[in-house]
Amino acid sequence: MKIAPGTPLEVTLQWDDRTAMPVGRLAYRDGLAWLEYTPDFLASGLQLSPLHHQAGPGLETAWKRDVFEGLHGMFADSLPDGWGRLLVDRRARQLGFEPSQLTPLDRLACVGRRGIGALTYAPAMDVWDGAEGALDLDRLAADAARVLAGEAGAVIAALGQAGGSPAGARPKALIALDAAGEARHGSDAIPEGYDGYLVKFPGRDDPADIAAIEYAYALMARAAGVIMPDVRLIEGPDEARYFATRRFDREGDARLHVHSACGLLYSDFRLPALDYRELIRLARAVTRDRREAIAMYRLAVFNVLARNRDDHAKQFSFLMDRDGRWSLAPAYDLVFTDGPGGEHSTSVLGHGRDIGRETLVRLGAEADLDAAGARCVIDEVSAAVADWACHAADAGVSRASRTRIADGLAAVRV
Repeated sequence: MKIAPGTPLEVTLQWDDRTAMPVGRLAYRDGLAWLEYTPDFLASGLQLSPLHHQAGPGLETAWKRDVFEGLHGMFADSLPDGWGRLLVDRRARQLGFEPSQLTPLDRLACVGRRGIGALTYAPAMDVWDGAEGALDLDRLAADAARVLAGEAGAVIAALGQAGGSPAGARPKALIALDAAGEARHGSDAIPEGYDGYLVKFPGRDDPADIAAIEYAYALMARAAGVIMPDVRLIEGPDEARYFATRRFDREGDARLHVHSACGLLYSDFRLPALDYRELIRLARAVTRDRREAIAMYRLAVFNVLARNRDDHAKQFSFLMDRDGRWSLAPAYDLVFTDGPGGEHSTSVLGHGRDIGRETLVRLGAEADLDAAGARCVIDEVSAAVADWACHAADAGVSRASRTRIADGLAAVRV
């Protein structure tokens, strides 16, 4: 599970099954990563991380040493966090290694070709026993519950194959789904006739209808004008349901480079230090498109009005295609949450709670919206959130959850 000391990783942009662009060699020493770009990548003019990294000759180090264990932000985005890191750590112990022995490059080698986005790493290590074929989502959900309870055992390999790379705290898996709902492994190649999805399983402290709640929030966000990926509710036995969202980094076998606001800004997502002013400015700087800045503003308004307070830096991402064009990724992980200390992880002009209408109007100026334009966005989002009961009923949210969330939404309407 460890690469040989001193062995660099070959980093590649795998645009599809036939098209690969070598990026460079990545080495790690004394707690710091070093990247040397290939001449062809330099000639392409592409920038993997345009805010703090400009590709050039020589060795390039991480912009901040203390945020991602000395790793560059664009590569830190490839690493699993939360659930995925838990699986890797437990798999390491099964194979005789302490997780503390693994360097960031060891972990990237475990990702190999199976990460989110177009970046791949070699030599890759298959620590999950290479299982392929059909998946039983109900079995995976039961296994995930056992892992959360501490019963690792042989289920780690199956779960890791299905979901060893996604970030976030809730158990999840990268799968391929066809129109009939049949699931297969989809962390690397997606079979013909299938689409790549990320499916989530309930966490230890989640309500029983968390899948329906997240599905209702996706419907509500779409009604509010927020760009969303396709989502599904997958039915299981005994009324169990799983929330699945289509992967926005894949179109068939084609891939897009994904970079989070966390990785771009070198922002520690565990600390609530980000403001939506910065995110809107980031959207403008990265995409050079006012429309994307307005889309980020609309998402900010939705998160405030819908009380999605788990809005940390990893919850916002950008996509780059093979021609170097950047866009804001569709929204994800939208759900009713209380946030740290009852406040938003990302503040609004310095406010973490009790965010009034005029504060949101002033935030709109960061997206070049005048007061009338900002109020129009707020009114559109407000109308969608006011229809929570309809969205919840369509999704099959329980009466108790509908009432609890409705009461919370009523307290934050502006």
